[in-house]
Amino acid sequence: MAAATLRSNQRGHILDVALRIMSEQGAAKTSMRQLARECGINVATLYHYFESKDALLAAVIEERRYGARLADPPEIPAHLAVEDRLRLVFSTVWQGAIAEEPIWRLLLGEALRGEPTAIPVGQSLLDVLGPGLAAWVGSAIPELDHPDAVADLLLGQLFAGFVRHIFQPELDVDEIERAGGDAIAAAVIA
Repeated sequence: MAAATLRSNQRGHILDVALRIMSEQGAAKTSMRQLARECGINVATLYHYFESKDALLAAVIEERRYGARLADPPEIPAHLAVEDRLRLVFSTVWQGAIAEEPIWRLLLGEALRGEPTAIPVGQSLLDVLGPGLAAWVGSAIPELDHPDAVADLLLGQLFAGFVRHIFQPELDVDEIERAGGDAIAAAVIA
């Protein structure tokens, strides 16, 4: 039993170190040898857990368990106005994304660099996020006719917020959150 626990912790440690290194320098510039050295293990041990760097990158994203996390919608008070509930849903999404900023920077950066592994990983993430957010919207704001369209707006504002966060680092993330929530509320309620 102790060996299984050690393996689980070792794998988690590898994923944490991989996320840190890859988000700083990109997956293409991260070698398995460098990662093994940073983890304090040999390369063979690294390949025991992950058959390739592509598998490692996919595991870094999968480890976040976005599907399971989206299965539980946030508790949004039903007595609030629709626009306030929209803002709260966006705030929950934004705060979760900011808490996971390294993973988003890694995935977006790799996709922009044309890293082939990032495309299917990103696609599977979108396949989870879209329906998950639509379920959140449907649960929090049942009076909306098209929760899937609102989920698309949420995703659009999330990515727009990240672009602002990256290219306007002087902006406070709370201000970006407020602006995104206001934009969604204005678009949906208009």
